[in-house]
Amino acid sequence: MYYSADVDDKGDQLFSYDLNSKKIEQLSDNLFAINRIVPTTPEGPLVLAAVKKGERTLKTVFYNKSTHTMQFLHDENQDMNTWSVSYNPSKSATYISQFSENGRDKQRDIATKKQATMIPPDYRVTEFNNITKQERPVITLKNEQILSMSSSNDQLLLVTARFINHGNPEYSLVDIATGKRTKLELPISSRSFIYMSPDGKGIYYLGSASQKNQEEGRGVYYYDFTSKIQTPIFIQEEGFINNFMLLNK
Repeated sequence: MYYSADVDDKGDQLFSYDLNSKKIEQLSDNLFAINRIVPTTPEGPLVLAAVKKGERTLKTVFYNKSTHTMQFLHDENQDMNTWSVSYNPSKSATYISQFSENGRDKQRDIATKKQATMIPPDYRVTEFNNITKQERPVITLKNEQILSMSSSNDQLLLVTARFINHGNPEYSLVDIATGKRTKLELPISSRSFIYMSPDGKGIYYLGSASQKNQEEGRGVYYYDFTSKIQTPIFIQEEGFINNFMLLNK
């Protein structure tokens, strides 16, 4: 198991926990914050969205589990922030959504001057082939925030918002090959922790079966695109589920 934890109140580092030996190992010492940890294959890299010490930009990082080394994608770029990361085993590819720091600052200034709700900067999705290391643009959203993203087979599932911290999320499927986007009407109101099923026939999500009260029956559900049935997978009885990750079925 891989996770992030604070070290000496100086920022987050990457750790591993061996479920058999119960051994904990610190794997990094040059990071400040880790927003995403996405596994790929048992032998393959971990993909992180992380901030280096002394910097502020969220970068895409590939951690090699064999050599214990980190590759920072476009390390020289101090403007583009990596927000969402999704690995697609059928494509052997990683998908990342990014936005411009300068673009976000401009939108914030506009909202402040107008005393209005902030509109997001542009977000773009890029495909990174884990084998060839080649990059390919998939889609760019104009003034629309990608809150969450997952992938399965030939599709990406995007959860988006047209305003920052305001309004209901929207859902859509994107054809990975063509970038064609199709809006979805879903009976949920979750903004994050939504994953395409491995067969692409539905989604697993953290939330509720009720759109009006997201705390009613809060837990992990499966929603089938064809039958439109929501099936509870795990419902919390005590405490609060903060997040979950779908690894396999």
